[in-house]
Amino acid sequence: MDIPIDQLQQMADRAGLGLNRQELEELKPIYDLYAAYAAQLHDIDFGAEEMVVEFHPDWPEA
Repeated sequence: MDIPIDQLQQMADRAGLGLNRQELEELKPIYDLYAAYAAQLHDIDFGAEEMVVEFHPDWPEA
């Protein structure tokens, strides 16, 4: 996923980051990398399964 620099500028401006053009040029490859990872996550089809996240600490039973 390759975002145009102008669109990245608009997103940064809306977020109030105040980045200049050089900072955006440095940020863009990182943004593109993580956007590709996010797209992969969004493409996963879990079907009709119910998902549950549980935490089981390894504490000894009292």
